[in-house]
Formats: sequence, C-alpha cells, structure tokens
Amino acid sequence: MKGKFISAAVAAIFCVTLAVSAAAEEINAYMGTSPENNARIVNFIKEKTGITVNQSFESFGEIEARVKAEAPNFGADMIIGCGSSTGFMAKKNGWAVPYPSPAWRGVPKVFLDPQGNWYNIGNFSFVLVGNKDRLARAGLTMPKSWQDLLDPKWKGEIVMPSPLSSGTANMIRFSFLALYGDDKGWKFLEALDKNIHHYTRSGNAPTDLVGKGEFILGITSDENVKKRIDDGYPLLWSIPIEGTGYDGTFVLILKGTEKLEACKQIVDLLGSPEFSVIMAEIGYMTPRPAENKLYAKTQPNYITYGMTLPHYIKLDLGKAAEDKQKNNGIWKAKLRSTFE
Repeated sequence: MKGKFISAAVAAIFCVTLAVSAAAEEINAYMGTSPENNARIVNFIKEKTGITVNQSFESFGEIEARVKAEAPNFGADMIIGCGSSTGFMAKKNGWAVPYPSPAWRGVPKVFLDPQGNWYNIGNFSFVLVGNKDRLARAGLTMPKSWQDLLDPKWKGEIVMPSPLSSGTANMIRFSFLALYGDDKGWKFLEALDKNIHHYTRSGNAPTDLVGKGEFILGITSDENVKKRIDDGYPLLWSIPIEGTGYDGTFVLILKGTEKLEACKQIVDLLGSPEFSVIMAEIGYMTPRPAENKLYAKTQPNYITYGMTLPHYIKLDLGKAAEDKQKNNGIWKAKLRSTFE
C-alpha cells in the first residue's frame, strides 16, 4: 500500500512538472502588426495556451529583410504577422516548416497554404484618412477619388508609408499599378509623390500623424483607424470611388526551431473562431466569419481584380510578391527612397 502511495505521489509530481513546463514554455516571434495589437495577440496566446511569446515588433518590410539576412539560421521560432511576399518567399526557399493544422479546416483557400507552410490570420486594406478639424479650418472636404490627391492644394499635406519598409505601402503600390496599369500607375505614383510630405516606415503611422493634426491627409493601413476614432482622434476615413487593395497577415513556423510543438499549438489557436473575433475587432477581414468593427458586416470596396467571394476578393498576391523587388528598384529610381 505504501508503495502505491509513493507511486501516486511521484505521478502527481510528474504531472505538476509537466504542467509547469507547459506553462513556462517560451517562443520567440517576429510580429508585424502594431505594438498594441501585438500585445493583444500575445496576451491571448498566453491566456489560452500558457505559452509566452517574446515578440520583436518590426514592419512587414523589415521582417522580410531580416528573414532574408538571417536565413537559414533564424533568430525566432515563428512569424506572427508578415506580408504575403514573406510567406511566399519562405515557402519557395524552404524556410517554413509545413504544418497542416486541423484547426484551420474549412476556411477559404486565400487564408492558408495547402501544405501548411503559412496561414493568413486576417486581410487588411488601405484607406484614406483625414483630420476633420484641419479640413474644416481649411474649408476642404475629403477627396472622392485617388486622382484628387494629385491636386496641388494638397502639397506637403499628405503622408503615406514607404514600400521599401512597409507591407501596407507595397500593397498600396501594387494596387495602384493594377488599377491603372504599369505605365499609368507609375505616372500616378510620381505625381502623387509631389504632394507627399514624407514617407513613413510603418503602414499605421499615417493614422496617428493625421489624427494628431500634423497633416491633413494620409494613406494608411485600416488596422488602427477604428481604434483611434474610439480614442477620440478627429479622424475621417474613406475608400475613394476606385476602391482599395488588400494583403494578408501571414503566420508561419520558421525552419530550425526547437519549439516546434509550441509553435503548432499557437498555429492551431490562431485558426479558432475566437481568434477571428479578436482580429475582426482590431479591423481585419478574417478567416472565419466575424463582424469587422470598421466595415461592420460589409466588405471593403475593392479595386476589381476578379471574382468576389465571401470575405475576400481574388487577387494575385503571388504575382505581387514576385514583382516586389523589381518594383522596389523602379521606386528607388523614380521616387524618394528615404522614410521616417
């Protein structure tokens, strides 16, 4: 009998040790959503799995540059939030660990790689924001068309991110090139450049700069717009008549990780309906149905690329990824290459 008690005690200690070990599990992740949204995601993962995510915030473009520089010896276990170009590049080069997660079954194909090399936790778009106080003082109204931004009256009063550092700006660029065609698209971007005060490093930065009244207009990620309005910023937002584009927010496990099982747990969790609700509250169009706090139950008015399906429009993000380096070279030759 005594032996049984000892065995039971040992088993109990073993179970407690496993629980503590699981609770104390840590991984390192590159995360490209905004710092406050990164924190929300990290806290959700900790609450549901006990896994601590030590995150390094960088813009999508900076994450892509870092992954290229570090390959194949990465400084993180996974990426939670990068642009589609990074996800496609990681798959092509064998830098992602394929994991066909059962938790992602049933979502539209645009939200996952068939082999499980990457998952898309939410599509984001770009919108035009304006400071309503400064617009009122100047007797101006929000532009109705993207072409209206070329009017000299906006000179020095527009901010937008740089595609050399920002995934949002890469999306803005490939959307305008798709809308107008390459020749007219580059001419549009060159004309717009004349009215841009400066380019920001991050896709969300114009939201805050315009919200604080430093500039009248901004082209920005839609991610933080609703939150800033709720915070009391005097922001107006719109999608001009031609529409907007979109990109995904990709998650992938990096090759070489020693925390594979923990990373798989996180991937599974991010495929849950509960997490889609969180991403929709932030402002994303999500893998599983959830009401978006910016667009409500509608989807954004997208630039017409193809057939519209629930939650997304058929956009060739693969081609956009393939063209990125070429377009970066053209950008450097034609436009300003500095950003703040």
